[in-house]
Amino acid sequence: MQIVIDIPESILNTIQADEMISREQLAVLQVHILNGTPLPKGHGRLIDADAVLEEPIGNTYKDIDIAETIIEADKAESEGKE
Repeated sequence: MQIVIDIPESILNTIQADEMISREQLAVLQVHILNGTPLPKGHGRLIDADAVLEEPIGNTYKDIDIAETIIEADKAESEGKE
């Protein structure tokens, strides 16, 4: 399962520094995971559509195709559906 979560930057910094998180931070992290947004199996590539619309290029399919990918497509799941 893939899930999008919004966690406090202080906890992210602790994890990235390879330091142990406190019990309090672990409890906060657990709440954020529980409040996360699950992504559907087989989802496509996720982009910032608002950023595409802000560019005065023409808003064509090409603009979407070249938009920066934020989360890669769930290829393993989407390939299994065929």
